[in-house]
Amino acid sequence: MDKYRAKAREFAKGWKVEDDHVINICASVMMTRDNVLQGGSFVQAIIDNNLFDAINRADDTCINHLKLFAIAKRNWHV
Repeated sequence: MDKYRAKAREFAKGWKVEDDHVINICASVMMTRDNVLQGGSFVQAIIDNNLFDAINRADDTCINHLKLFAIAKRNWHV
């Protein structure tokens, strides 16, 4: 799990994102995708490409970073 968080932090810096909550969600997206650890309902909506559920389950911070989470799902790997 530490490797995922470190990699998420590394990638997020390239997007000028330093918010720990956002970085932890990115790590959760990657871990859920890789079947390391299952994320919550918001993360599962990202994994399922379910925009409606992702929007409905996002908090105020996550709603502003939907693009980053989608990119993390598809492109960020440990």
